[in-house]
Amino acid sequence: MGRIADNVRLAYPIVLSGLGLSIVQFFDTLMVGQVNKESLAAVAFASAIIIVFLVFGQGMGMAQTPLVGQAFARKETKRVAIIFQNAILQNTLVGVFIVLALLILLPFLPYLGQDAEVIKFAKPYFIATALSLLPAQIFLAFRHFMEGVGNTKITMIIIISANILNIILNYIFIFGKMGCPAMGAFGAGLATLVARTLMPIAYVVFILTNKKYRRYTFFFKKSNLQLYMQKNILRLGFPIAVQQTLECFAFSMITIMMGWFSTVVLASYQIALTFFTMTFQISCGVASATTILVSHSYGRKDYDAIREQAKTGVGLSVATMTVFGTIFILFPDFITSMFTDDIEVIKQAAPLFLIAGIFQVIDGTQVTLLGALRGMNDVNKPMKYSLFGYILIALPLAYLLGFVFKLGPCGTFSGIAIGLLVSAILYKKRLKTIIINKKIVSLPSENK
Repeated sequence: MGRIADNVRLAYPIVLSGLGLSIVQFFDTLMVGQVNKESLAAVAFASAIIIVFLVFGQGMGMAQTPLVGQAFARKETKRVAIIFQNAILQNTLVGVFIVLALLILLPFLPYLGQDAEVIKFAKPYFIATALSLLPAQIFLAFRHFMEGVGNTKITMIIIISANILNIILNYIFIFGKMGCPAMGAFGAGLATLVARTLMPIAYVVFILTNKKYRRYTFFFKKSNLQLYMQKNILRLGFPIAVQQTLECFAFSMITIMMGWFSTVVLASYQIALTFFTMTFQISCGVASATTILVSHSYGRKDYDAIREQAKTGVGLSVATMTVFGTIFILFPDFITSMFTDDIEVIKQAAPLFLIAGIFQVIDGTQVTLLGALRGMNDVNKPMKYSLFGYILIALPLAYLLGFVFKLGPCGTFSGIAIGLLVSAILYKKRLKTIIINKKIVSLPSENK
C-alpha cells in the first residue's frame, strides 16, 4: 500500500493540472463559439497546428525530471542545480525555436484549404497563442525541476491559478467587458498569452522566497552552462518529444479518417475523444509519478524498487482506466446526450465508446510503462517502438480495417488501439530487459 500511496501523492496534482488545461480549452471553445461559427472554426484550425508544436516542446522539457530525480536521490545538490540551470537555458532556446517556426508558418495558413473568413480570425489568435509557447516552455524548466525533487503540488497550484485567470480574461477580452474592446478569437489567444506569461514569473517568486528550494540557486553561475549537460538534456528530451509528437500525429490522422466517413461519424468520434482525452490525464499523472519514483530508485541503483514501482504504477493505471472504461461501455448514450440531442450522433457514438472503454486500459498501460522507462533515461528504444506501433502499425491498420475491410469507424478506431497495444508489449519487454540485466543507460556526463 505504501508504494500506491507514494504514486497517488505525486500523481493527483499532475492529474488536476492536466484536467485544468482541458477545462480551459473547453471554455475557449464554449466562449468563442458564442461569437460566430467562423471564430470557432478559426480557433479549432489554429489549435490543430499549434498543438503539435506544444506537444513537441512538452516532450523536450520532460527530460529534466529523471536527471534531477536521480541526482536528488544521491543527494547531489550542486548537480541538481546545474541540471536546473541548463534546463532553463535549453527550454528558453526551444521556446524561441517553436515560436519562430510557427510565425514562419503564418503566411502559409491561407493555403491550407480554409475559408477566407476563417483565416481572417485565425491569424491574430494564431500569433498570440504562438507567442504564449515561449513562457510556457520556460515554465516547464521549473515544473520538471520541482517534479524531480518530488514536489508536484506547487505546479498544480500555479497551473490551476493561471487557468482560472485565463477563463476570466477570456470573458473580458472575447466579449469586451470592463472597458475592453470585444476581441473575439484574438481575445482568447491574448488571455492565454497573459496567463502563460505569469506562470514562470510565479515560479521564480516561489523559489526565491522558499528557503528549501532557493538553496539550489546559490550554485547558479555562468560556468555551469556546460555543453555536456546540454547534450544530456537534449539526448533525453528529443526522443521523448518525437515519441509524443508521433502519438499526437497518429490521433490527428485518425480524426481526419473519421471525417472521411461522414460528418456524423466525426462528431461522434469528437465526443468520445473529448472524454477519453480527459480521463487519459489520470494515466498521465500516474506515469509522471512513476517517472519520479523510478528516477529516485535508479539514482540509488535499487532495481528491486524499480520493478515494484513500475508494477504499482501500471496496476494503478489499469485499475483506474478499467473503472472509466466500464462507464464508457455501460453509459454511451447518456454521455453523448450531454453534448447533443442528435439521434444519429448518439447512435453512432455507442460502438465508439465500447472500443474507447477497452482502449482506455491499453493507453493507460503503455503511457505508464513509458514513464518507468524515462525514469531510467531509456528513451531512444521507446522512440523507435513508438514509430513502429503508432505509425507503421496503427495508421495502416486503421485504414485497412475501416475502409478496405469495411469495418467502418469501429475498425479505424480499433486500428490505433492495436498499435498502442503493440507499443505497450514492446515497452514491457524493454523494461524487463533493463531490470533483469541491471542495464545502465549512459549519458555523456557519466563518460566524461
